[in-house]
Amino acid sequence: MGINQFTREMVRLVVKKVSMRNILPIIFLASSLFADAQVSTGFGPSGAANGGSLIIYGAELLNNKLPYEIIKGIPYWRNDYLPALLYAPGNKLYGTFWTKVNLASREMEYINKNEETLSADPDKLSKVVFVDPKDSTKIISIFRNDIAEVNLQFLSRNKRYYVQEMNQGPVKLLKVSDKEVRVGDSMLRTLKRYYFVDVEYYFIQHENRVEKLKKLNRDEVMKYLPLPSSMDAWIKENNIRFNREEDVLRLLEYYNQATVKKE
Repeated sequence: MGINQFTREMVRLVVKKVSMRNILPIIFLASSLFADAQVSTGFGPSGAANGGSLIIYGAELLNNKLPYEIIKGIPYWRNDYLPALLYAPGNKLYGTFWTKVNLASREMEYINKNEETLSADPDKLSKVVFVDPKDSTKIISIFRNDIAEVNLQFLSRNKRYYVQEMNQGPVKLLKVSDKEVRVGDSMLRTLKRYYFVDVEYYFIQHENRVEKLKKLNRDEVMKYLPLPSSMDAWIKENNIRFNREEDVLRLLEYYNQATVKKE
């Protein structure tokens, strides 16, 4: 499906679900989407063709190219392609493409107008906004690779990650997800077995600063999130556990709403 046809179909689904009272904002959104699609049809953040394998670096696996089929587990954030708005540095929109995040290779894989699967050039892609296939006004998640404080954390490892914004508001929880390949011996020790292991890093973004958390716990979160004593009761009532991502996100949602109301 070409980008124009894809965009029209998404807008058709959105318009079908809304009332006449809400139709004008949707028409405005549709016109902007069509304009972006017409400008960027066939032009994405370039990159290499995806080869279906992963190059592994390490003591035992130096420069080994492993097919994904022999690695146990899934290398992707989500296994299916989703529609996403791809942005170049400077917040310039390329257009909407079917995309998925490869956490093992730290790449964005997208399908261009020629139905080719490409890995986007990270220097030409700074932000990816995934939207609901049935409702393009609903954002599923945002990934970015232009946060300098995060990039510096992994510079010595020669790794560059796409950072997931876990929420929106004055204070954000940022997450870096990695799929590391581990190697072990088979039961008979005649073959090597390979498998993915999830490794996660968290950051707090607040007041134009980004701080790395050593781990998700109360001390680390509260270090960058000064809570009034009145919120202690809410935390207890809602059984907030600071080592659980979903609970930290609930806390940030409550905190951001309270902050906006005060302003």
